[in-house]
Amino acid sequence: MKKVLLFLFFFLNTNPSIAEIIVAKGTYKHLGDLSPKKACELAEKRAKENAIKEALGLKISLDEVQTCKEVDGKLDCEQNQTSILSLNGDITEVLVTNKNDGIDELSDPKIYFCEIEIKANVEAAFKEDPNFTFDVNINKKSFQDGDNLIIDLNFTESAYLTIYQFFPYEKSKQIIMLYPNKREKNNKFDAGGIILPKNNDTTYKVVFPNNLNNKTVDEHLIFVATKNQFKWLDNYSSLEDLNKRLIEIGKNNIVSKRQKTYTIYQK
Repeated sequence: MKKVLLFLFFFLNTNPSIAEIIVAKGTYKHLGDLSPKKACELAEKRAKENAIKEALGLKISLDEVQTCKEVDGKLDCEQNQTSILSLNGDITEVLVTNKNDGIDELSDPKIYFCEIEIKANVEAAFKEDPNFTFDVNINKKSFQDGDNLIIDLNFTESAYLTIYQFFPYEKSKQIIMLYPNKREKNNKFDAGGIILPKNNDTTYKVVFPNNLNNKTVDEHLIFVATKNQFKWLDNYSSLEDLNKRLIEIGKNNIVSKRQKTYTIYQK
């Protein structure tokens, strides 16, 4: 009982200028191929991501939502977009206030579900400056296996840019650095526009993964611009690992982040 009272006292006395207390829900549905425990873990993860979105006023662009409609696993694509968006915030404390799990008996086949409601203390993961921002466009929303990827960027101020590819279907090393790379080592940009790849002898090729039977698959680009130069790993196992680095950097640096989703069609 003391632990619960102390936790509620923390919520009531949180400084609203630093963090925001949010009540959010997350639901995970499946066909019985997961344990109830695992389904509820995934539902809680979604609830946390929804809390961050609501607290920070984050929205997925219409362009991103439209891209997911072209993918076999539309729900997974949208969930991956939300997960990337949630890199903008961090939950410092969370309390599960309600849990509901069971089976939808009217569905055929039967659908199992878990719904979790939480009260979360959400903080912005990094400092933001409205004058320090950038725009991103890619040459296509949909690619055939082997197509070239071209990235068009425009910066309001000078910045250091790091780009990661997010491969949600991979079990390890889901986050791989695309830029900078061995051929393009200088990642500092002045205000204005730039096209990547910068070098004429460099191409970014989109490749359909060999280990999937789908006709289409979604992948994501994560763009992180900082005012100061920082060291990043060439890869991270998951979005959670990348988020830890973003939070660390954001304590003493101005950060701006963008994302783009694209679809690959198997030939």
